Amino acid sequence: MKKILIALIVYLLSSNVSFANKSDCSGIKKLSKEYLACKAKNLKEGANNINNKIKEGSANKTQQIKEGTKNIFSNIKNKIKKN
Repeated sequence: MKKILIALIVYLLSSNVSFANKSDCSGIKKLSKEYLACKAKNLKEGANNINNKIKEGSANKTQQIKEGTKNIFSNIKNKIKKN
């Protein structure tokens, strides 16, 4: 569990939210409502993309854990039946 948490933290720190699917905000006057809205939209889209990647990764990992535990329990049941 600690390894998963550490890997998740490293992934989040290494990815940069501001570079994901940017809208061009350079033509808008800084410190205006439109500029702030554009920057907020970029940040929101980047955060959503990262959240989706995390969800997919965690879903895959939980599926792998489920399959692994099923295999372990089936092996244990087979050993118990043999004895």
